[in-house]
Amino acid sequence: MNEKNGENKGIEKQIIKVALLGLGTVGYGVFTGLVEKKGHFSSLLGKAVEITGILIQDPTKNRELPKDVFVTTNFQELLQKDKPDVVVEAIGGKEPAFTFIRQSLESGCHVISANKDLIARSGKELLQIAQSNGVRFVYEASVGGGIPVLRTIKELLQVNRIERVEAILNGTTNFILSYMRNHRSSFYEALEIARQQGYAEADPTNDIEGIDAFYKAMVLCDWVFGEQPDWDHVQVKGIKDVQTEELLLAEQSGLRLKQLVTINETLDVQVTPIFVDQEHPLYGVEGVDNAVRIKTDLLGYLTLQGAGAGAFPTASAILEDLISVYKTTNKEKVKTGKREEKRKESKESNVFALFIKNVLNEKEFSDIVKKIESSVDLLHASGEIENGNAFVLVKGNLESICIGHEFSVYPVQITNEQMFTRVKEKAVV
Repeated sequence: MNEKNGENKGIEKQIIKVALLGLGTVGYGVFTGLVEKKGHFSSLLGKAVEITGILIQDPTKNRELPKDVFVTTNFQELLQKDKPDVVVEAIGGKEPAFTFIRQSLESGCHVISANKDLIARSGKELLQIAQSNGVRFVYEASVGGGIPVLRTIKELLQVNRIERVEAILNGTTNFILSYMRNHRSSFYEALEIARQQGYAEADPTNDIEGIDAFYKAMVLCDWVFGEQPDWDHVQVKGIKDVQTEELLLAEQSGLRLKQLVTINETLDVQVTPIFVDQEHPLYGVEGVDNAVRIKTDLLGYLTLQGAGAGAFPTASAILEDLISVYKTTNKEKVKTGKREEKRKESKESNVFALFIKNVLNEKEFSDIVKKIESSVDLLHASGEIENGNAFVLVKGNLESICIGHEFSVYPVQITNEQMFTRVKEKAVV
């Protein structure tokens, strides 16, 4: 009997037990990946990976799961019935996610999460709890979807000092902006398509208002610089007011609108729609793709790109985190060192796109251009006057502009001074 028990104990040591919290879009993607790649996990880890249980909210919902999978609405039952080695949190939100993660860590379980809201608010606290209990809390999927941003920074850029991060961190908004421009559709038409294709939640507020990207930016600030800015001082602007006509006019001038996160060493952080030109590395990032452009002191620029919305890109990052827990040493240390003080840089771009509405005719447009030229440097002017729309690219301080027409404004990133010359040659006066 003892020999048999010893054999069973040896077999048990060759199993990594995984409990899954939540079976929504991301949770189901993780479940599918674990099942379909079971043999691959065993090959990589030298151990079998088994799902010991799944926490769900609605037991009446029909789910296509194997009959031998343990499903419960009781977290304590999940944790105690067959104690997992790893808990994957895929329920989102602040509570009960925080409590479940904390209790899992305190019970000696590694935890993997994609919960950017929670990690932005409580990531450091949870890392400290993990370290105190000799386990790991990892969250690659919380920032770039399937892109290995955090691991690249932590493991492959250790010598480099990161000076600036520029990123598209929300696949839903990038899909909407791409679809509006390519299909000449309205914002709400593109949003509905995003919903139908599984890229937008039933309530898309966090995505379209820039809140989701903001949380991811805060996680990045902690990861790179060891601290976050005052949240009240971060400029956050969404995309729901973007007009299709604006995108089309700008496209004619070689500009595309991207919902960009920008972070620099002084912890100046912006989350806002910005036009970029054709030479910008993020110009061609379309659809649900995310991208992160990192500037360092030694390497210069490094750009990472990949899918940022949908079940499987996020599940991919979570599953890679599972491998990382067992194949790498603990690198999730709480970063507390003070940043080297840098000269405070202006948060504002000095190049702007102005979209002027209700222009009656060419003469009125010419008068508007002259008023603008008296205040700032005009780089480009064009329009579809038959539709009452005009587009002007300017450089300077917008506070002095008074043209007597309604207009919307977007910051613009032009990658080099040659672009200024090329655009100015197109200017209409």
